[in-house]
Amino acid sequence: MMNDNIKEAVIACKCGSSALTIADGKAILCFECGCEDCRQALHWGHKNGGVEADPLPRIYYMRSDIVGIKGKANMKAFKLRKDGRSTRIHCMKCYSVLGVDHPVYESNVFLNFPKYCNNGGDLSTPLAAYIHMADYSDDDPFPTEDVPLFVSIRFPQERQRLLSLPEVENAFKEPAEPIMGMTLTSLIESLGPVTVLDLDKGGSVIA
Repeated sequence: MMNDNIKEAVIACKCGSSALTIADGKAILCFECGCEDCRQALHWGHKNGGVEADPLPRIYYMRSDIVGIKGKANMKAFKLRKDGRSTRIHCMKCYSVLGVDHPVYESNVFLNFPKYCNNGGDLSTPLAAYIHMADYSDDDPFPTEDVPLFVSIRFPQERQRLLSLPEVENAFKEPAEPIMGMTLTSLIESLGPVTVLDLDKGGSVIA
């Protein structure tokens, strides 16, 4: 039986035509990400009508347990490139990002950008770290919060230090109880072929 303290939450697009209801609405991990792929994807969404991209977006990880779907016909899955590992679900009416999947999540969690959708969940979990800062520009505002900062996770020692943070250590593990609905991975599979954007790695999408 599900813990009575766990509450459902709705993650909706900005125009209200698409939404996901997740069984557990409490975010389990928070980063700020400097990677060029996050930035490029958000710039692409903004170019098509979505929210303007921040240079250092704040990302939250939610349990991948979707118990309700609204406006599935308006959703489409995208990758930046054929060899890209992240798959993003956008609303095709307002280009909000509803969720991001990646093989390393093993379908246990998915990534969400609350600024680029309407996340009605509990986002009180504090910032755990800055990640992928090797891609971050010296021309943008420098990070200010006193949390660990990772230039990359290219080397095993870096990955181990990141994974050893208390907030991170158990975040991606399989939940103790079976999920009630479907994973974001399964939702992506049900949307049909993923559209590959073929954007140049690190390139600008601003016209």
